[in-house]
Amino acid sequence: AEVPDRAVTRPSVSSAYRLACIGTSLRAILEMAGARFTALAVSGLLICGSLNTITMKVAFSMKGTNLDGHQEVFQKPWFITFIMFVAMSSSLLFDKSMWRRKNGLQESLIDASPDAGNYARSVTWAYKVRMVSIPAVFDILATGLCSMGFLYIPASVWQLLRGAEMVFAALFAVIFLQRELFLYHWLGVGLCTCGIILVGMASVWGSGAQADGGSGGGGDVHLLLLGMGLALGGQVVQAAQVIAEEWLLTEVDLPGLQIVGFEGVWGGLIMMAFVWPLLFWLPGTDHGHLEDEREAFSMVQSNAALTTMIALYTFSCATYNMAGIAVTGALSAVHRVMLEAFRTSIVWIFGLSVHYFVDPNSPFGEAWTPYSWIEVCGFMVLMLGQAVYGEMIRLPCCTYPVGAMQPSNMASPGALRNLASPLPPARKQEANPETWASPLPSRAANP
Repeated sequence: AEVPDRAVTRPSVSSAYRLACIGTSLRAILEMAGARFTALAVSGLLICGSLNTITMKVAFSMKGTNLDGHQEVFQKPWFITFIMFVAMSSSLLFDKSMWRRKNGLQESLIDASPDAGNYARSVTWAYKVRMVSIPAVFDILATGLCSMGFLYIPASVWQLLRGAEMVFAALFAVIFLQRELFLYHWLGVGLCTCGIILVGMASVWGSGAQADGGSGGGGDVHLLLLGMGLALGGQVVQAAQVIAEEWLLTEVDLPGLQIVGFEGVWGGLIMMAFVWPLLFWLPGTDHGHLEDEREAFSMVQSNAALTTMIALYTFSCATYNMAGIAVTGALSAVHRVMLEAFRTSIVWIFGLSVHYFVDPNSPFGEAWTPYSWIEVCGFMVLMLGQAVYGEMIRLPCCTYPVGAMQPSNMASPGALRNLASPLPPARKQEANPETWASPLPSRAANP
């Protein structure tokens, strides 16, 4: 009678094997689902990142009816900046922790910090939300300047000039954060600078060649230089934003969706309260104002195609931010550089296709000039510089430090914009030559 009891209470070997197989299958399914989700998010980054640039350029070339009843081109860079913040604020709708009710509000308002005293009271959730307003101010100025510059330069050039943020961030890190740049850092910065110069020269010479040849699409060289200057000025401000985040936001450990969302909320509120009145008060070419947002709303309402383009831009911005948060930590430096290269290529191919297959006089099309090969070389040099700077390519003539400090858990707006912080990482024992690693295993690491 004992044998059947033992047979019932003890699982057979075949049952245990089946349970193990089921567990292995479930793990494989979960890993496959995670890989597919990452691939989907990366595709969203690539597609929506390209759409951000394309839809903005197309919107700037469309027309709408102003308050006087006349048709005019929709050149409203600060309105587009406001729309970007509206898109960012939509991230809050998808953050579950914002709507989860748990222990009243104590768990969401008070940080579980081990420290006591005044510091514990200073890291409330509300304090962290207020601190996010700091990068919002930088982002308003940076995006506004870049959008103003976008009015005068081709989309591909504008996209390539975004690589200048890394150059300025590295220089600011040395000046303000006292970070040390190694030889390979300086080589990467030098290559990026050369690439940006080549892109600018090719754009200026190509525009002059189009104007002289009468092929259409050539613009005023002075406006082109102004546009590139404004775009580079925006990259300077974005680099300053990264430095400010490193200084001021070390204790803001909000989730990525909340950081992006509340930066959008702060940016929108600051623009409506301060920036819009200032733009209306400053003299300019927009009916006597630097920019009149009443005219912008009237033009958007009067043109269904323009409204659709603004809605598509809003959707692409929101999706790009959320996809970037979803893959935070899953992408290496190689992936980030490849994504940026593909994004630039898509924008450039789109402009060329519009010019040669749709309308050669289209304002958002780009022609291939005798100097476009210089722009291609500048693009390749820029990508090479980013690869050298990020240690993706290790040069035999350089030594590389080991023991890098682990990055903080804070997902800062600047880091989310670049999918990683453009600052050189802080190092442990930077002054000790024994912690330096040579790229060649057989060579001794010498300072």
